[in-house]
Amino acid sequence: MKISDFFTTVDKLTVTETKHMIQKKGQESMTLIDVREPAEYEAGHIPGALFMPLSHLPDNSDKLDLSKTTVTYCKRGPRSKSAAMLLKRQGAKDVYYMDGGIDAWNGLVASGPYETGLFLLEGRKNIDELVALAWSLEDGTGRFYSQMQELSEDEEAKQVFESLIKAEQGHKSKLLEAYRHITGKEINDDAMQAQSVKGYLEGGVSVDEIVGRLKKERPVLHEMLEVSMQVETNSLDLYMRMLTEVEDKSASDILNVLIEEEKAHLLKLGTLLGSKIN
Repeated sequence: MKISDFFTTVDKLTVTETKHMIQKKGQESMTLIDVREPAEYEAGHIPGALFMPLSHLPDNSDKLDLSKTTVTYCKRGPRSKSAAMLLKRQGAKDVYYMDGGIDAWNGLVASGPYETGLFLLEGRKNIDELVALAWSLEDGTGRFYSQMQELSEDEEAKQVFESLIKAEQGHKSKLLEAYRHITGKEINDDAMQAQSVKGYLEGGVSVDEIVGRLKKERPVLHEMLEVSMQVETNSLDLYMRMLTEVEDKSASDILNVLIEEEKAHLLKLGTLLGSKIN
């Protein structure tokens, strides 16, 4: 496996390409999946779309026929890209996400989500180096959630972001433990910090860059939560990939715990997003 494979990449379709595919294949021979939350789906969706929120997808993908061509969509694109990534990780061979989401389908202008970066993986050839990278990204994600907590005007969201900040700190401790099991070397936060790639999120995007995009006079909570869900899905995908490379059982057990916690974070964010739909 190449190091660049540790983050799953997926192809996108424009709305026009998606409509053409539906017309050409027929909706019965492909799967169009709405990965938004219930209130969003009920407010309006593409006819014939299967409903499966991203927040529930990791534990329910076995209910899908992954042998069919699959296209995911959300409001603007971030969640559907993450969903397509997870489905590809689960074995889907022909999977896409619809760029711009249902907003673009309905003729609205949609601002693009951040793109998953791969450059941070360059030169990292060993699983212990990837654990060190994961520690760095957890550190950046904790900083991101601190910024989201400051930007948010919603008290419930502030509490969720606070819980995620604490969780990211816990993940860093678990990764230190995994590093010790894999390498047999002692290491602490200070030593890991010294060799870390600073200021990046899970997925390889700059914390400052994405916070800058989200900062507005009145930040939109929906956008903040969508990006947060994409961050968590990128992390989930990375840990799933790392699990296939780890031979030490104790380290594997730690990664399995991290995977389940990332799923829980995704569900928490999705539930919050769904509750804030007007």
